[in-house]
Amino acid sequence: MKNTLTLPAAPLQHPAWASAPFTLLQPLRSRALLILFCGAFSFLFMYIFSPFNMNQWYKGGPQPVTGVFGIFSLCGMTGLAISQFGLMRLKGRKPFTCLQYAAWLAGEVLLVALVVNIVNVSMHDYLQYSWLEYTDTLKFTFGVMALPYAIALLWFYNRAKVAELAQRARQQEKDTCLHISDEYGKLAFSLQPEQLLLLKAEDNYVQLFYRHGHTVRKELIRNSLKKLDGQLAGQGFVRAHRSYMVNLSKVILFRKNAKGYYLQVDGMEEVTVPVSVSYLPAFLQRFTPPG
Repeated sequence: MKNTLTLPAAPLQHPAWASAPFTLLQPLRSRALLILFCGAFSFLFMYIFSPFNMNQWYKGGPQPVTGVFGIFSLCGMTGLAISQFGLMRLKGRKPFTCLQYAAWLAGEVLLVALVVNIVNVSMHDYLQYSWLEYTDTLKFTFGVMALPYAIALLWFYNRAKVAELAQRARQQEKDTCLHISDEYGKLAFSLQPEQLLLLKAEDNYVQLFYRHGHTVRKELIRNSLKKLDGQLAGQGFVRAHRSYMVNLSKVILFRKNAKGYYLQVDGMEEVTVPVSVSYLPAFLQRFTPPG
């Protein structure tokens, strides 16, 4: 008899989305918006399109068709309010997973259908409480409720993604900022690298020239160019002179005259920055065409 190899059965795994936390309806405001949107949408949907020929069901009844649709919409809002603001408290603070909320949503449909069924039967003498009547109500409730509920969740999902992308952009912008400290190591100024144009030493201070919109502004901090040279190393800033440091990407003119080499920075064309011999090689390498 041949030996057979029996492999253990792999555990059943849910898709990644099923175990992800469902947080779209954690804010109370989102729950309130969901209820209001579903109520208004359902009323307009029944009034304009009359699904399942609902406008024919209540003609000649004690309530006008428009009134019945309004009552049904209020019933749906009541059921959702009981679920979202009442029963939701029973689960505690831990959020549902997406799979758990799908089950909760199924329960919400059952609850809304129950409320609508009770009110519908109580309004019409020719109707009776029965399982058949409830299942019919459940079918119609799901048909009317599914679309606005889905639209609301898609809206919340899109809003959450937009907020997430904005947060990432802010974080990325924060991570790429230049953080310039004073002589004591305390943060004195933060800005994007492309905004900073020129640094000029003035005794025990450094004057920062930076672009703000379409204008060039300046900020005076207590520090030395020697210390800032270390902070800005590798950020595209180069010493041109013992008193000047420039953003190399913002240099628009580099040339020689009778006094030596000098350069000009974009937005500061009226300022001539001298280039001393000790810092000249970096500029010659960048601005001299290949021979």
